[in-house]
Amino acid sequence: MGKRSRRRSEGDDGPVERPPAVDALLGADPPGAQLDPGAEAAPASGGDPVSGRNAAKGAERQAPPARHPAPDGRLREVAYLVEEADHLLHLYRWILLTGEVPRAQDWLKREDWPHPDHVIDAFGSWQKFLTHAGVSDSPLLQRLRDAKAAGRDLAAREKAQAKEATRADDLRRQAETARHRREEADAQRAEQAARADRAERAILAAEQRAAAAEERLAARREAVQEAAPEAPSARLDALEDELDAVRAHREELLTQVEELREAGRRDQRTITRLSTHLAEAGTAVGAAEPGGQQPPATVSAAVERAAAGAEHLFFTDAAAESAADSPYRRPVEILDALEKLDAIAGRYAAGEMGVSLTQAATEAGLTYKGNVSELARSRNPHDYATVHDGHRLELGPHLALGSGSGAGFIARIYLHVADGSGSVARGIYVGHVGRHLPDTTT
Repeated sequence: MGKRSRRRSEGDDGPVERPPAVDALLGADPPGAQLDPGAEAAPASGGDPVSGRNAAKGAERQAPPARHPAPDGRLREVAYLVEEADHLLHLYRWILLTGEVPRAQDWLKREDWPHPDHVIDAFGSWQKFLTHAGVSDSPLLQRLRDAKAAGRDLAAREKAQAKEATRADDLRRQAETARHRREEADAQRAEQAARADRAERAILAAEQRAAAAEERLAARREAVQEAAPEAPSARLDALEDELDAVRAHREELLTQVEELREAGRRDQRTITRLSTHLAEAGTAVGAAEPGGQQPPATVSAAVERAAAGAEHLFFTDAAAESAADSPYRRPVEILDALEKLDAIAGRYAAGEMGVSLTQAATEAGLTYKGNVSELARSRNPHDYATVHDGHRLELGPHLALGSGSGAGFIARIYLHVADGSGSVARGIYVGHVGRHLPDTTT
């Protein structure tokens, strides 16, 4: 109760007098208002009422004056309680309206709320006021604070995700720009290669003409020397001029070919650089997607992670060796394909396919080939076979990844599908990951 005590002293056990004003309010006779029994009986005994009243008035005038009643401390205590209850009511109303515990400054300049000085005067301090109200350790307010903190965390995560999404969009645009530039560079390189081929054919034709001209010139020289060795021939001079012109044209063509070849080398370097940027941009876009751990940086890392998390696929040693030799620039696609294939392998091992492997792979977004040609297998028997736990596995079914040309842009995952009829347990075995194995097109 702050500086006041609402309790009576321990020794004050007697009755507390009630003020006359309270008795009048309650309709009770004040103390001392009853007449003496003898005075009441006098009128009843047949005496003069008037004289009795006069006697009573005289007695009243002769009686000593009554003392003032002592103030009742309980009324002041009630006023204190009402004041504190009013402050608590405003406190709870503030919390309901704002959802926060007020500070003294919040009520300082607000006319519709109690002045902080009045609250401090009633409770001793603002902290005692809050403690008496029981709001400091309120579980509801704690839940509200937790909810606000969670809301701030959620807003921060949403902001971070929006930032990552914007960054991913920028990276996708960069990747698209790099892809267009690479396609343009490929087209320019193809055009320059065609020009170089035409120039080489022109050079070859010029060399042939030059050789023919030299032969004709030599023949003419011999004929002239035999006919008139000391008389120059105009035809001989014309042939020499023609030969000089052919040689000059040949030198010009050689210069053009060299320039075209140099431009082709520059274009090749540009294409390589753009391809690298394109692959890095694709990897960065994959990294921007929310998924926890970072994407693999190499094909070997992708195969190791897939093998560690696989539940149904079998990985051979040859798969790890071939992955270490693969320069494929999008290893995250290798990891994604192996994870999807692991789910399909679980259905296949349990005999719950319901559809063919080709259809199941297509539904999972994979490009699945059921086998390779017998001609390719007969030409390269050792490339399409591997050993696992002492058993020879024939490879043929495979997944195709990437597009374009070169081991940096395309990859293959060659498999062995065992139906359980032989010495190998039923399941799907990964025998090669990375470069395209030789076939009829290579």
